[in-house]
Amino acid sequence: MENLVRTALAGLVVTGSLLAVSPVSAAEKHAHGEGQLKLAIEGNKVVIELTAPGSDIVGFEHKPSLDADRKAVAAAAAMLKDGGALFAFPDKAGCKMQEADVHSEMLHDDKHKHGDGDHAEFEVHYSFSCATPSALTHVDVGYFKAFPRAHELEVQMITQKGQGAAELTASSSRLTF
Repeated sequence: MENLVRTALAGLVVTGSLLAVSPVSAAEKHAHGEGQLKLAIEGNKVVIELTAPGSDIVGFEHKPSLDADRKAVAAAAAMLKDGGALFAFPDKAGCKMQEADVHSEMLHDDKHKHGDGDHAEFEVHYSFSCATPSALTHVDVGYFKAFPRAHELEVQMITQKGQGAAELTASSSRLTF
């Protein structure tokens, strides 16, 4: 049953992604300071996909070659993996993070080139389970406090109330459903 819910939620996130399809390629859309957040709520499950330029997260986008760069990438990945610190749902909703998967070519030490190595991004998939989904009215996004180089997140969401879009910034970081 849980795999069915994950598949359905993944489909919702993909469907939300399709809302932003345009003739502009991903490489052309990449802008420092600007990330994307996709959120889907179905039943008691919340799935979030966060995509951000490496410059927003660690201050550079190249493959780390220095120890200090590798340590910065590892520390950032650990911060990104802590979805409970980055996303605060109403206490009444009783949401608990189930998993977080962090992906970036900056995390790989292999010598094979993956994508555009000069514009590396972080992509993180979060899954939350909420005891009282009817109490899901908003989420406070701590992303800007954790990563002060970031300036905005373009948000697409699908909830029981329908589809929506928003822009979050450090001074306006609450996403209301």
